[in-house]
Formats: sequence, structure tokens, C-alpha cells
Amino acid sequence: ILIAGYTKVRADGLQELRTSTSTTLDDLSDSGGGGDGSGVKEFVLRSADLFGPPLSLSSDDDVLSSPASYFEAPTVINYEKDQALAPHYDANRSASVEDANRGGQTLSTLLVYLNDVERGGTTKFGKLPAITSSSSSNDDNNNNNNNDEEDIIQRQVIGDPNLNIIPRKGDALLFFPADKYGKFDERTEHEGCPAVDEKWIARIWRHEGRVPPPFGLSDACIREYC
Repeated sequence: ILIAGYTKVRADGLQELRTSTSTTLDDLSDSGGGGDGSGVKEFVLRSADLFGPPLSLSSDDDVLSSPASYFEAPTVINYEKDQALAPHYDANRSASVEDANRGGQTLSTLLVYLNDVERGGTTKFGKLPAITSSSSSNDDNNNNNNNDEEDIIQRQVIGDPNLNIIPRKGDALLFFPADKYGKFDERTEHEGCPAVDEKWIARIWRHEGRVPPPFGLSDACIREYC
């Protein structure tokens, strides 16, 4: 009862920070996800490939061997004009208690931008500096790294001293609200800046433990599709 109370208070608090609308997609069948279940399934499978298998397993359970068992169900979020998400953290200093029924600490956040957003709607990290060019070597490998670096720089809001990402369709933003041991990282405070043009994103949170329904995917879903 206490854990459920903690969880509800935290969820209510996060909702107060958000003025957008969202929906959870927990059906990976071809008929799920509003008729686009195959797209949801592809998102989960590609995310599972990105994260790879769990570092260690305490069970031979085939569900726990799937990275998707550590995901909260994918969420699609829509920001209309002037809607925003205030500065917040995805991890929780009291995760072992408050998030015990949803897989414990949030270790990773994966955001995928579903449309180009010309004005507003950036994702800003107020405690992280903007990425700047750091190398001028002529070495081929360094030149490739420099090209990647410049590409990232161009995805930021020019002139902002903090890391502030411009949404572009198909881009993914991956960051780690806590380390692999679950230690909270206060540098990852972030916000969804007010939208001018409409913005759509898809999100997956990866936790340190199995995320059971209703927060995560069901055992049957994981066994069949993941």
C-alpha cells in the first residue's frame, strides 16, 4: 500500500509538470497500436537491439532474458502549441522504494522524434553544456569523428550555452538518468521546451529490473514478439 501510494504521488507530480498528451502502446500485434502494431513492435525490437541483453541474469526465465522485459511500455507523446514539460528527472533518488513495482531505477531514456519541428519544442538539458568542436587533427579517423561531432552540433540550438536538442524526424536521443548501478545523476535534468509547431515523440524507459504490467509489457507479449 505504501509503495502504491508513493508511486501515485510521483506520477501525479510528473503529470503536473506536463501539459502535453500521451498514450501507452502495450500491444505489439499487427492489429495493435491503433492499427500500427507492427510499427510499435519494430520500435521495441530495435530498442532491444540497442540496449542488448541484461548484464546479469538471476533466472533462466526466457522473459527475463529479453531486454524488452526491462522496458516500460512505449509511450507516444504529442505537444501542441505552447505545451511543454517542465525541468525534471527521469531517475529517482528513492527508486528502490517508490519505483519498486515498476522495475526500480530508470537507467536509460530513449526518445525518438517522429516529426521535424521547425520552431520550439526542443529538449533542453539545463545542467549540461552545449557540445562544441574539440579537435582540428587531419587524421582520417579524427576527421570522421569531427564530421559526426559537427553533425551533432548542428542539431543543437545555436547560441544556447546548454545542451538543447532540435527535434528532427527519425533522430533518436539516448541518455542515462542513472548509472548501471542505479546511482542517480543530477546532471540529466531536462525539459521539453514550449512547442510552437506541433511535436510528436516516442519514448522508452529502461529500468534496472523487470517491469511488470501494467507499466511494462506482458509475459505473453514478450514471448511472442520479443
